[in-house]
Amino acid sequence: MESASLTDRHPPGPAPAAPDSAPPRSGTFIRDLVGVACLAVASLLAGLAINYLRPSPLPLVYQTPEQRLASELTTLVEKPAFRLSDADTISLDQFRGVVGDHKTIILDARAAPFYQQGHIPDALNLSRDDFAADYRRLRPTLDASKDKSIVVYCSGGDCHDSRMVASALLSLGFSQVRIFTAGWSGWTEAGLPVEK
Repeated sequence: MESASLTDRHPPGPAPAAPDSAPPRSGTFIRDLVGVACLAVASLLAGLAINYLRPSPLPLVYQTPEQRLASELTTLVEKPAFRLSDADTISLDQFRGVVGDHKTIILDARAAPFYQQGHIPDALNLSRDDFAADYRRLRPTLDASKDKSIVVYCSGGDCHDSRMVASALLSLGFSQVRIFTAGWSGWTEAGLPVEK
């Protein structure tokens, strides 16, 4: 009788479950998920606050280098103009002497339609209204002439576009910037030549 089969000693059927393999409780999982979500939101808010408090915050939306430059230039020209002394201005007689000398860069700060209707000979259009695009277009010429004298003019009289463009250029590292305050009206009233 000692030769009993193995089936007699261990009856068939499922083996008893181990005590440590209990199914996970759904309440614990949800609580952990909520904790992770709260931690993520707190991290996001902390990151946004730190970025906001930086001297130069990072943009939240990616911008190409050209878009960043355009944004910075637009902001730069919209800042209040520097207070310019009399030494930073140029009279009509002095201005007549530099027009056509090819040693001075002359910049017309008026909008493109006014520039196209007529401008001072050899003047380049760097309008206040479209400063970012015009500056990018003229940048090779301007950067190559950073040590040259620059004279900026606009319509004259109460026009402040030339001051704003001159201020932006000074901020960009151009050191020899002056303003022809009589502007386009002073030039044309004197009967001096114009280009179209």
